[in-house]
Amino acid sequence: MKTWYCVTSSFDDRGHVTAGIVVTQRADRKPDDTFHSTARKDIYNTCFGSLREAQAYVKEALQA
Repeated sequence: MKTWYCVTSSFDDRGHVTAGIVVTQRADRKPDDTFHSTARKDIYNTCFGSLREAQAYVKEALQA
């Protein structure tokens, strides 16, 4: 089994961005990435195979 690091990021209509590693889970296969759009923001759940990749994604999202 492999550990997956799942990041939730949200981008609202005013340009505000939040992102963080919210879940780590052990699984044989990569969990599905998801996307949800509301009236005011878009929310992404993206999983990565390493902590370093997840942290880099969070850093990049917060600089958007």
